[in-house]
Amino acid sequence: MIEIETYLRGSDGKFVQVDACTARPADAYYVEGAMRIAIHGVEIIGVGEWDYIDQLWAYVASMVPKLSTSGYASTYFPDQPIELSFRRQGPRVVVSVKSGNDVKKASVSASDLVAVLRGEGSAFFDKMSELLPENAGVYSKARRELLS
Repeated sequence: MIEIETYLRGSDGKFVQVDACTARPADAYYVEGAMRIAIHGVEIIGVGEWDYIDQLWAYVASMVPKLSTSGYASTYFPDQPIELSFRRQGPRVVVSVKSGNDVKKASVSASDLVAVLRGEGSAFFDKMSELLPENAGVYSKARRELLS
């Protein structure tokens, strides 16, 4: 089972699920937020690893087609030395996050991972296009890459 949730960080430092947000982020260029990924109950990433969430989602979006073509994709968080990677092993993918000496990983069905990433990522980019219409073109491009 894969759970992916996306949060925006308010000016008060509190995190709100993106689908519940009605106010635009304070800074359209540096949208703070967090992505929570849990696989079979193991939290791989949580709100403690918050960063520039729209940039992080764009990086993850570019990982999806790369995973299908090469079997491996990785990225660093936009403003932190945290590495997220996907490595195909047969019909499964090992999702791993490395932060310093700490490594968290879990294995999941490749098709399930891609389906959930595409669904959650598309919903995120759609919502962000509503909240920050001036960035809609960039979000649309990232969404297309995610779905390719």
